[in-house]
Amino acid sequence: MTHATAKALLEKYFVGETSLPEEALLRGYFRAGNIHPDIREYKDLFAYWDDAAKIKAPARRRSLPLRWLSTAAAAVLLLFAVNLWVAPNPEPELSELVMTETKTVDWSKYEITDEKEAYKVLRAALKTASTSMNSSTKGVIEEVSEAAAMIR
Repeated sequence: MTHATAKALLEKYFVGETSLPEEALLRGYFRAGNIHPDIREYKDLFAYWDDAAKIKAPARRRSLPLRWLSTAAAAVLLLFAVNLWVAPNPEPELSELVMTETKTVDWSKYEITDEKEAYKVLRAALKTASTSMNSSTKGVIEEVSEAAAMIR
């Protein structure tokens, strides 16, 4: 290949218009060693691709033990889940002591039978409810007043 042809192909190469056979011609020209001094600086560019082609990727290590370990862990977990689902849950047995000491509660002694006592209890309950309602309405009134003041 002549110097003029190599220079023309280099210009096409840098513009991105060369075909694969033309690039192969350029690589062959720079491999031959008889390179014109004007374009000698581009020799490393084409030598780089030759050097890079010689580099082989390292072989991938097989992670077979890790795969088997994860499979075994999944199987153990599955067996544990099936065991929990299938195994009957025994009903807790009440001890005999609890069964013998269980008594019914006589609620009649807690009932109010006196009218005055019933009135006192009712009045206390109503006072508690009234106090609670009054305090909540005061809070609502304060909030509405603040909102009205903000609007003005």
